[in-house]
Amino acid sequence: MVQQGSTDNGQRDAMAPLTVEITPSASALVDSLRGLGYAPETALADLVDNSISAEAKRIELDLQWNDGNPVAAVFDDGHGMDYQTLVAAMRLGGTGPSTERGASDLGRFGLGLKTASLSQGRRVAVVTRREGVTSVLSLDVDVVAKLGWVAEIPDPLPDHPFVQRLLAADQGTVVMINRMDALSGLMGLQKEAFFLRLEEIRAHLGMVFHRFISGDAPRLSISLHGRPVRAWDPFQIAHPATREMPSERLRHAGATLTVKPYVLPHRDRFANDAEYEAAGGPGGWGARQGFYVYREKRLLVAGSWLGLGGVRTWTRDEASRLARIVVDLTTGLDRDWRIDVRKSQARPPGALRARLTAIAGRCREEAREVFAFRGQGPRVRGAPHTAPAVWLATQGPRGMQYRINREHPVIVACRETAAGGLRPLNAVLSIIERSVPVERIWLDVSESEGAEVATLDEEDVAQLSDQLVQLSHAFPANMTLEQRMDALLLNLPGDLTRLRAELLRKIGGQT
Repeated sequence: MVQQGSTDNGQRDAMAPLTVEITPSASALVDSLRGLGYAPETALADLVDNSISAEAKRIELDLQWNDGNPVAAVFDDGHGMDYQTLVAAMRLGGTGPSTERGASDLGRFGLGLKTASLSQGRRVAVVTRREGVTSVLSLDVDVVAKLGWVAEIPDPLPDHPFVQRLLAADQGTVVMINRMDALSGLMGLQKEAFFLRLEEIRAHLGMVFHRFISGDAPRLSISLHGRPVRAWDPFQIAHPATREMPSERLRHAGATLTVKPYVLPHRDRFANDAEYEAAGGPGGWGARQGFYVYREKRLLVAGSWLGLGGVRTWTRDEASRLARIVVDLTTGLDRDWRIDVRKSQARPPGALRARLTAIAGRCREEAREVFAFRGQGPRVRGAPHTAPAVWLATQGPRGMQYRINREHPVIVACRETAAGGLRPLNAVLSIIERSVPVERIWLDVSESEGAEVATLDEEDVAQLSDQLVQLSHAFPANMTLEQRMDALLLNLPGDLTRLRAELLRKIGGQT
């Protein structure tokens, strides 16, 4: 129906525009909102955000297979809501993006509770207590399609152990999602596949909220099926071989953001394969390189180059897999960084792209040096000494050239004791240098997502230790046993505990 502007006396206001009412179809809109693209883990993370905003200290998640018809529930001990606050929370866009938010409020568009929950199931119920008073409402996709934007008041209360526990507490909230369908990604899975999927959800939560679980954010306990969610530190800060580069503070739109790059250790610096794979994180090393964008210490982007780069946009590549960069944002920068509804994407403003590219470029270069470690001396924080490089990389007129370091102690010792003079030895070194199959090595490493360090078995230890003992005879007589051991072992990758013990036994027995 066309409506014309009018004055109080019923006369048409000539200055008012002609308007037509275009109320959205509740059925079509709710179906569209359900299709925003939430995965189960991102939907549950959005619900955890609400619990953090409610200043919860403990959050518990329960997902039941239920013979292929899953049911999800989230419990928190936050401050809960009264009835009017619950009604506002169940309203789409209840607190929109223009609302000024506190540091602990992880909301953004006022959609998360509804869109996250309904993306996984056709019905969501919220039971909440504040100051001992219980309020409950539910949203049902089928009811909205039939009656419009209305919420139901369930009677009786939903049946779940979390609800019973809530009724015994003074405050807190329970969110229950049921009638899951194909949109959820959990519906119809076989039992084994369902529980494997839960482990992926557990890993995702440990990544997104790692600073709350064991970092510098307000401490939070999260559990899934009664088991604590463990934090995953993307930057391996506790590892002695992690390189921390200087942090930088950037000003934009009246706010300050902090950028801090890290270069993670080479594969050889991890104790074993399990430790190395764990450090790679959900999705593995290749997927987790780049910027880590945090909003009030909640992870939004877990590894991306954010469309930055030099002449060409950077992509994920093997040489940069060890580069990870923290970007800490406040809620005041939401609009400038174009945070999306699911809080899983961020895009840097144009004014910051050059600075961020420069910072990331330096980090990528450092990461490239570490990644190309094989034959390079390890540079470990706090280490008492550094191994000289066996291989030297130099930029020549025909590109990068790789040369054996003639000043390496082992090479020097061999040259000084070389029978027949230096010319045969230099010729052998030159042949090795000119025949290194760089392209083939790069292809093999790229296809295998990193060069694996072969584990030395007993036969390997015996053979290599004998060879190293013979090599040690070429060292000057005034070298101490420790100096000989360092010269022989510091460039070798992997776990050398057994080799070092065997070499010490053989060389030590000869001195």
